[in-house]
Amino acid sequence: MPPYWGLGFHLCRWGYSSTAITRQVVANMTAARFPLDVQWNDLDYADAKRDFTFNKKSFKDYPEMVRDFHSRGLRYIMIVDAGISSSGPPGTYKPYDEGLKRGVFIRNATGQPLIGKVWPGPTAFPDFTNPATHEWWHDMVKEFHEQVPFDGMWLDMNEPSNFVEGSQHGCPNNNLEHPPYVPGVFGGRLQAGTICASSQQYLSSHYNLHSLYGLSEAIASHDALLRVRGKRPFIISRSTFAGHGRYAGHWTGDVGSDWEQLYYSIPEVLLFNLFGVPMVGADICGFMGDTSEELCVRWTQLGAFYPFMRNHNDHGTRPQEPYTFSPPAQAAMRSALRLRYSLLPFLYTLFHRAHTAGETVARPLFLEFPTDPNSWAVDRQLLWGGGLLVTPVLEAGQTKVSGYFPAGTWYSLAGDSTIHSKGQWILLPAPLDTINVHVRAGHILPLQQGHGLGGGADPGRLRQGRPVLGRWGELGDL
Repeated sequence: MPPYWGLGFHLCRWGYSSTAITRQVVANMTAARFPLDVQWNDLDYADAKRDFTFNKKSFKDYPEMVRDFHSRGLRYIMIVDAGISSSGPPGTYKPYDEGLKRGVFIRNATGQPLIGKVWPGPTAFPDFTNPATHEWWHDMVKEFHEQVPFDGMWLDMNEPSNFVEGSQHGCPNNNLEHPPYVPGVFGGRLQAGTICASSQQYLSSHYNLHSLYGLSEAIASHDALLRVRGKRPFIISRSTFAGHGRYAGHWTGDVGSDWEQLYYSIPEVLLFNLFGVPMVGADICGFMGDTSEELCVRWTQLGAFYPFMRNHNDHGTRPQEPYTFSPPAQAAMRSALRLRYSLLPFLYTLFHRAHTAGETVARPLFLEFPTDPNSWAVDRQLLWGGGLLVTPVLEAGQTKVSGYFPAGTWYSLAGDSTIHSKGQWILLPAPLDTINVHVRAGHILPLQQGHGLGGGADPGRLRQGRPVLGRWGELGDL
């Protein structure tokens, strides 16, 4: 069950290279009247890209920045990579020194910590199946939180990812490294992009545990945050497995800034809800490559209906914060964000049902209408719960969109049209400032006035009443 603030708008990019730049981004969002609840930093904050450190030059006022954000009702999350830097002289990097002492790292064939290479250079990999690793991880999280009072964790590179094949010294030649059958994995070899399959963990060989790495890290991180903060944890992870939704959410990795990836995000979000990981979303506007204004508007409109809504992009690409676009594009994005904020009480209710009864939040049509064969292959629309149907534009240059409406009466959320469907495809007007959202007859949606940092948003022509719940900053960890 996520904290309420986790359902607001999140903003990040790889390339916010100082606290001054990060602060300016938040100021720009406020000045442009965009709601924002959670500001993030990628690896830019870390000293030499090492976990549980921060750069004392460009991020010298890092703790103060996070406290300033808190004073304004904003939350803060930073990235944490799985690999722990192993190259510093003894006594210079506590996470590695303490990890060595406690024996928390995955071991190679000779019983020594397996050393690979990730962003900070040579790295060891924590073995999260070991109870001792959970205690070590808690202690590292606690010590860093005492310096920088962050609100959640972003777990990346935790497949685990490795820039060398297997380890810096290769892998043994045995039947775990070269089994009779190799599935269609990246690189065609079990060691490609990750660590040796025959390396040893507390419970078994990595061969048996590889797919559980992200889940085991999420469990350790969930436990650590719960103990350190005493509040409901918020964690997003790249690597997942069955059961992950009990501990954390997921983002869909480094998607490209193109229309095909926009479309593919819908089935991925729906699949992860079916997998029991309802807190899921793709990087809005795309991560890799330059977005376009039209793509970013359409992606923001769809992203307003991802359970997890974050705009995030790569360093060296064109800026894609909402305030960087033309006034008409900004207005369209602001409208989409305010629409999401108006619906947050409904979204929170759906998460509670997912938490207590295993329901989905974002739902494929076939799950709600299983006896309607026309719904079975619909992958360009999604439902929130059983009553809110979203029909986004997923192609460039389109001002109309075709959507499937199962039999029944559907009301436009904007209040300007009613559809009496016999189970049919309907062509809808969809100018650039519009995303089509319809409410199924017989469903009641709890709404609020749209808020958030820089809020004061009005969701517009909504038919239902709008109780004011205040800024998310005042809702705390409800």
